[in-house]
Amino acid sequence: MTSMQFKKGLIKKDLEKLKQKEWYHQRFDGCPNLIYLIGQMELEPESRKEVGGEFINHLIIFNNDRVDWYIDLADINRVSNIFFKKSYRQSLGIGKRIMKKWDNNKVAFHKKCLELDKINLTKLTNNELKNLYEDFFRTYFGWTSMSSVIDGFALGSDQFIETELKKFLSSQKIATGQGIFFSTLTAPTNQSFINEAEISLLKVALKIYQNQKLRKIFIANNVNSIYKKINHFPVEYQALRKHQHNFFWGKNNYVDSNILSISFFIKEIKQLLKNNIDVSAQIKRIETVPIKNKIDKQKLIKKLKLPKFLLNLIEISETFTYWQDERKKYTFLATYYGSTFLAEIGRRFDYPLVEMKYLFFSEIITLFTGQGHYVSRQEAQQRRKFSFHYDHRQAYEIITGAAAREVSKAIFKVGVKKSINDFRGLSASSGKVRGIVKIVTSAHEINKVNRGDILVAVMTRPDYIVGMKKAAAIITNEGGVTCHAAIVARELGIPCVIGTKIATEVLSDGDLVDVNGNHGVVTIIKRK
Repeated sequence: MTSMQFKKGLIKKDLEKLKQKEWYHQRFDGCPNLIYLIGQMELEPESRKEVGGEFINHLIIFNNDRVDWYIDLADINRVSNIFFKKSYRQSLGIGKRIMKKWDNNKVAFHKKCLELDKINLTKLTNNELKNLYEDFFRTYFGWTSMSSVIDGFALGSDQFIETELKKFLSSQKIATGQGIFFSTLTAPTNQSFINEAEISLLKVALKIYQNQKLRKIFIANNVNSIYKKINHFPVEYQALRKHQHNFFWGKNNYVDSNILSISFFIKEIKQLLKNNIDVSAQIKRIETVPIKNKIDKQKLIKKLKLPKFLLNLIEISETFTYWQDERKKYTFLATYYGSTFLAEIGRRFDYPLVEMKYLFFSEIITLFTGQGHYVSRQEAQQRRKFSFHYDHRQAYEIITGAAAREVSKAIFKVGVKKSINDFRGLSASSGKVRGIVKIVTSAHEINKVNRGDILVAVMTRPDYIVGMKKAAAIITNEGGVTCHAAIVARELGIPCVIGTKIATEVLSDGDLVDVNGNHGVVTIIKRK
């Protein structure tokens, strides 16, 4: 793996070229250090990706732990075209054959996590800590190097697959239901890690529910009292401990490391029992979704007799949906371990954790060695307030303050009119619904989504899940059929329109809209 090199003047040199490019936009909570455990490797060329399988350009705006991430559409199109060509000439199973190349890296990273659990970082010398930090994340980099492959296909394939499917259906004189066919054929057939976590918690809740004495304790007592008493019930307590050990990282993102305690899960289970949730039915419903998706998909494929290249594209999409979800899971683990390293390294070099998160991997190594690009605490603080970051291949530059805002405005011009009454995107999950818009720009805003609202975002993340479960529908600016919003909406059985490009610009909190997931159309009924 090559290290990213700081190059002063890079933004000014390429500014006019950057103004002419088209960009794929994502927005989420994040900080440079933890994002670049993935982002750096999207730019890394290597043989497993094939020639041209890496990205060349990124633009990123950091603003108080929120991120606007821009990928060059030319990069996305180049990578996705690799798979379009493969789909015409190779036998079925392309996706599985590609991702198998990274299997060993995934296993190696998980092993490193288990090893790190046994190490007390505070007992290490500076040199030992530096070496462990490098070793741990270089192992992780081996796994995340596939990111450009996944993102390139996921972000660039949807329009192509939809267009080719519609062409095929039209050639077969099938004019109605094309959007539903697209949604069915691209539905995930593996359980997401969010649902794995929910099933696990529900199974613990079921054990507690079936123990009449323990059930009464949960219903009648507060969380602290339950915590003191539950260890007298060894079967249920061990099940709860195992769940906490397996999913303590479930509320993490690209900036926040939240260690979920046993008390947190006791509170969740207490709420389930208090609300008289049919736990067995919930488990069955969630477990059934991917099975049903697979059956529906196989029936439709058999009925339509799709050509080989479309079958290949659908299989790649299905495989990459799974691997994208696996990447998210390990990203959350990397956030936990990364924050642990940053806290200890920051303690030694007198940097608070919040500032350490605004140093890149190579810049942290510089703290140990004194060689490379040194970032002061003041510079880290300025990066957090507002900064503009540009990657070109293995070179980067980051600028802050007024200069960063000026460059940002020069490249990204706002031109969407509020007078638009309806707009389109891709149908990610079918159905029709009317509701009130709630625009979410951060996980910290998710509580404003009430039951029956329409959740609108640039894109959704796993830490939006609480609001997504309340929403009647989901609309996003970006995303493809393998994106988080599409997967969760299908699991929840609610309409979802993705890839609108303009939803957050056209809509406002309080607008009343119709969401037609069958045709990928959003209609504004009444503005606030």
